[in-house]
Amino acid sequence: MTKTKERDFIEIDYVGRIKDTNQIFDLTDVELAKKEKIYNENAKYGPRIICLGENQVLQAIDKFLVDKTVGENYILELKPEEGFGKKNANLIKIMPSDILVKQKINPFPGLQIHAGGLIGTIRSVTGGRVTIDFNHPLAGKNLTYNVKINRIVERNDEKIKSLIENMLNVSDKEYDLKMEGDKIRISLKVTIPTEAKKEVIEKAKKLILDVSVIFN
Repeated sequence: MTKTKERDFIEIDYVGRIKDTNQIFDLTDVELAKKEKIYNENAKYGPRIICLGENQVLQAIDKFLVDKTVGENYILELKPEEGFGKKNANLIKIMPSDILVKQKINPFPGLQIHAGGLIGTIRSVTGGRVTIDFNHPLAGKNLTYNVKINRIVERNDEKIKSLIENMLNVSDKEYDLKMEGDKIRISLKVTIPTEAKKEVIEKAKKLILDVSVIFN
């Protein structure tokens, strides 16, 4: 039986649910998304490749998946502090609804807005006042994850793709990758800060010793 170890690149499938309601909030299986009527045409489905020890998933999941058997299914239960944190009362704000209306925002419960670099969810609109919760939508929730470790990834191009997509938050349609011996050339179709690209190059040097990454 093959076991995983830190710095392994592994391919996983998973389903994340809110424990109390069994509601799915994240998954890789497109058919299950359609069956549960939560399919989003803008979302990316399919198995995900991560590097263990790099916290490319929740830290509690990342640690759990080390020294586990490839091909097995695992069920994890996460407390709020292991998931998206406890509710912080200081992140719940009350403001006059006129402020939003002047910005051409019609406030109603459930609406998500961007303010001060944060994403907030409107919880109530009463008496000319709006209550906005800037906590993560899953803050304070107990979560369950069903995770299957499909395989350990061996190919360098797959490893580099996972670093690019996880670190730069781009899709596979937003860049081209070409292997040239021990060099991998990346052509981005979107604008990414130079520092972010440098971080990918340095991370590749650390985790994938026998290749070098070049951004065109």
